[in-house]
Amino acid sequence: MLIFEYLEKWARERPEREAIVYADRRIDYEQYERETARIARGLLKLGVKRGDKVGLYIPNHPEFVFGYIACTMLGAAAVPVTWRFAASEVKYVLGHSDSSVVIMETSFMDSDFIEKINAVRDELPELRDIVVIGSQEDVARVPGAVSYDDLLSEDTGLDEELEARKKEVQEDDVALLLFTSGTTGLPKAPMLTHRNLLGYVAGQMESTGVTGDERLLMDIPNNHVGGAVMAVLSVLYTGNTLVMLDTFVPQQVLQTVQDERISVMGQVPAQYILLFMQPDFDSYDLSSVKFPVTSGAPVPPELVVQIKEKMGVAPFVGYGLTETSGAITFTRQDHPIEKITSTIGVPNVGIEVRIMSPEREEMPRGEAGEIAVRGDAVMKGYYKRDDANAEAFDGGGFFYTGDMGFIDEDGFVHILGRKKEMYIRGGENVYPPEVEDVLVQHPKVLFAAVLGYPDPVMGEKGRAYVVPQPGAELTEDEIRSFCREHLAKYKVPDQVVFRDELPLTPLGKVHKFALYEEMKEEA
Repeated sequence: MLIFEYLEKWARERPEREAIVYADRRIDYEQYERETARIARGLLKLGVKRGDKVGLYIPNHPEFVFGYIACTMLGAAAVPVTWRFAASEVKYVLGHSDSSVVIMETSFMDSDFIEKINAVRDELPELRDIVVIGSQEDVARVPGAVSYDDLLSEDTGLDEELEARKKEVQEDDVALLLFTSGTTGLPKAPMLTHRNLLGYVAGQMESTGVTGDERLLMDIPNNHVGGAVMAVLSVLYTGNTLVMLDTFVPQQVLQTVQDERISVMGQVPAQYILLFMQPDFDSYDLSSVKFPVTSGAPVPPELVVQIKEKMGVAPFVGYGLTETSGAITFTRQDHPIEKITSTIGVPNVGIEVRIMSPEREEMPRGEAGEIAVRGDAVMKGYYKRDDANAEAFDGGGFFYTGDMGFIDEDGFVHILGRKKEMYIRGGENVYPPEVEDVLVQHPKVLFAAVLGYPDPVMGEKGRAYVVPQPGAELTEDEIRSFCREHLAKYKVPDQVVFRDELPLTPLGKVHKFALYEEMKEEA
C-alpha cells in the first residue's frame, strides 16, 4: 500500500473515528480524507507534478498533516520547514529541496513567517507559488501569493485527474524530505520514500505492540521524524487518534495527557525530566499512558527508573536517525530492567544492525565499532548529495550511522557515542561546524570552536570558545544576539568562553580534543 491509501482505508472503514484533535478542533477520518483531497486538487491546479517538492511552513497544526498526505497522493514530496528557522535557514531548505510551492502560515510564537519568506523570495528561483493560510490582508503582504481558502478545491471535475495521478505513484517515490545537519555544517536532506516510511512504521508498531485503538500525543516538531513519521504516520497506519500540541509546554502536556486519555507519548529525555520537575506533577492522572517512548538523545539510566516509577510502566527506549525514518531499535517492556537502562534495545522487524570496523568489516559480538543498518526503513539517499551517499553506504546496502556501539551476547545494541562531534540539545541535533561558520562571520571574531557539554535537563548544551580579533571588545550577549539572527534558537550556544588563543593541531585546526579534556577536568 501507499501512504494515502491508509487514509482512504480508514475513511471507508471508520469514518466517524477521531483522527486528529487540535485545540477545540476534532476531525474524524471522513473529514481528514476530504480536506486532504481538497488540497491535492488545489495543488493539481498549481501544476504540482510527480517528483515535485512542496514546502510546508506550518507548525503542529492539522493543515500540516493535510498538506503532507496530499503531497503523497500526487507523488510529490513534503518538505517541512520549522518555525524556529532564521530566514537564511528557510532559504536553504526551500532552495536546496527545489520546492516549487510552499504552503505557509503567517507567524508562530515570535517568528514572523511572512517577513522571512519575503526576505528570501528573490533568491528562490524554483519557488513558483506561495500559499498563505490567513486573512486577505495577510495574503496581500506576500506579493503574488495565493490564499489557502482559494487553494482548497471543491472542483469535482478534477477527481478523474486526481485518481489518475494516484495510480502513477510508486513505492519508491519520495514522500518526505527532512533536513538533518552534517558535520560540514551544510544540512542534508534524506529522501524518505513510501516504502521507507511504511516499512519503518510497520516495524515500530510490531516492536512497541501499539494496536488500532490508541491515542497518541504529538508535541515533537513536525520537521523531525519523531513528529512527521513516528507520530503522524504511525497513527495513520493504525487508524488511531493523533492529539496535536503546538509545542512542548510541560503543564499543557500533562493536562492534555489527562484530559485526552493519551495512551502513547513519545518524548526526548529532556522533556520527561521537565515533566517530572513540575511541582504539581503528582496531581495529574496519567494512568491512561501504556506506551511511554523515549529516544532522540542519550537516555540516563536513572530516567528509565523514574519513568517506570512515576508512570507505572517501563518506557520503550529507542534509537534511530532521520536517515532511518525514525527509531529502528527499541527496548521492550518485558525486557530485564538492566537491559532497558543500559541499551538501546534490539532491532525492529525488518532492520539489520551490524557493528563495523573502520575497514567496514563486521565486528564480533561484544566488540565496538560503527553502527550500520540495512532495511526498508533506510532512506533512498541524500537529495543532490552523491558524495555523501557514496560515503554513507557500502556495497551491501548498509548505511553507516556515524555512531559507535556494540552488540552484546544477548543481541542488545549498546551505543557508546558519536563518531563525529554532533551534540544533542533537548532532542535537537546541533552540529558545531554550522555554528562555528556563523560565529566566524562576526567582524570581531578571529577563531571559534563549539562543543557540547553534559547538562542534567537538556542532555547536552553548547559552549562556544571565542578568540576575539586583536583589540576588539566582545560580550557574551553580543555573540548570542548575532547567532540568533542566523540560527535557530536551539543552536545558539548556551555558554560563551573568551580566550586569547585556542589549542591548535599541527595542521592549524582547533584541537578540540584538548578542549574536551579541559571540560572533563572541570566536571
